[in-house]
Amino acid sequence: MALPYLQQQAVAAYRAGQRAEALRLCQQILKLQPDRPDVLGFAGMIALELGDAEGAAAFYRKAVQRRPDFAEAHYNLGNALMRLERMEEATSAFAKAARLKPDLVPAHNNLGTALHALGRHAEAAESYRRVLRLDPDALEAQRNLGIALEKAGHGDEAIEIYRAVIAKRPDWTVPYSNLANALLAAGDARGTIEACERWLAVSPGNMEALALEGLALYQAGERDAARHLLDFDFVHTFKVETPPGYADLAEFNRALVDFTLNHRTLHVPPEADPHYHHPALAITTDFFGPKEGPAAALEAIARKGVENYLARIPKGSNHRFLMKPPKKWAWASWAAVLHFQGNLDPHIHMDGYISGVYYPLLPDIVGKPEHGQEGFFELGRPPKDFPITEATGIMPVRPEEGLMILFPSYFYHRTIPFVSDQRRISIAFDVMPRD
Repeated sequence: MALPYLQQQAVAAYRAGQRAEALRLCQQILKLQPDRPDVLGFAGMIALELGDAEGAAAFYRKAVQRRPDFAEAHYNLGNALMRLERMEEATSAFAKAARLKPDLVPAHNNLGTALHALGRHAEAAESYRRVLRLDPDALEAQRNLGIALEKAGHGDEAIEIYRAVIAKRPDWTVPYSNLANALLAAGDARGTIEACERWLAVSPGNMEALALEGLALYQAGERDAARHLLDFDFVHTFKVETPPGYADLAEFNRALVDFTLNHRTLHVPPEADPHYHHPALAITTDFFGPKEGPAAALEAIARKGVENYLARIPKGSNHRFLMKPPKKWAWASWAAVLHFQGNLDPHIHMDGYISGVYYPLLPDIVGKPEHGQEGFFELGRPPKDFPITEATGIMPVRPEEGLMILFPSYFYHRTIPFVSDQRRISIAFDVMPRD
């Protein structure tokens, strides 16, 4: 078969969405002419779109070996290596592309991303500055410049950059998060409150904005306003009733424990996870969903509990959390297994509206007077990243096997550290608003 015809067929297959066939035709061409950088680059692009980053990297490496000045292939090699989380190699590929083609904006941008991932924040900032010299309207790169500068210790400059981004695009909610977090980390409570007010005007009911404003109100000495926003009356706890098909709650909890420990997604989160990584912690994804069994029974209990929670919201409330409760929602759910020790640092659930947790298994030490509040669930304590010097409201809750806790997703919460020779298992969920 003639090479021009094969090339036409490969392009036609790709345009028709037949990527596997297009890749097969490229490979057929390369058997006949292995030194074609253009075909190698095309094959690499298709492989990357098919999810084969390793194969894509191999094609791009061959392309740049045949044609060392092929800037776009170096750039795409970097993209494939980033997918493979080989950031050092990706950095080299992006840098080579940027040197070969100094006006290739994506190469400078992705070089910044790779350098940032490596913790080389000052160098990342320089890459983002190059992007902005080439494209002054690249707001994502400008925001990333702020993040890199903040990480490099230039918080004041980062704050001004976030403000500049917001001024250019006031309806974009993302930089409000950067600004409010940076201001609170810098100890500027009043600035944080102002930023959160503007953020909430653009994104009413935003969970992160409510959380940060609550902490800032405490730090600014506005305790009544802080307590109003972070009202612990919004925390509801109840002991669940034994669902049908189980002799008692203990049998139900044992079934949940077995289901959790054998869950196909149970894993230790990676070190890069800022909230959930701990060597003694394993979590699942997608706990709810089965049509029968203990997870299905617990999901039914959670749904009823949330319905009751929402039914108690007074009509016409002007509280920012209560003003617009969702009429439709989706669910996220997971189980957390703390093996013999551990804790979860204070965090919020930004995608939720109501969050919940249920305990099927607890160490015997939980609740024993000699162990204080070890292993308790705690609401209200701020993260260590924020220099909150004023006392905030703190609500510890003693977990019990069979207890369910429902609370606003913007309340910071954590597990108090404990050490035990027994497991602690919790099943958590978020109710997420959907239009």
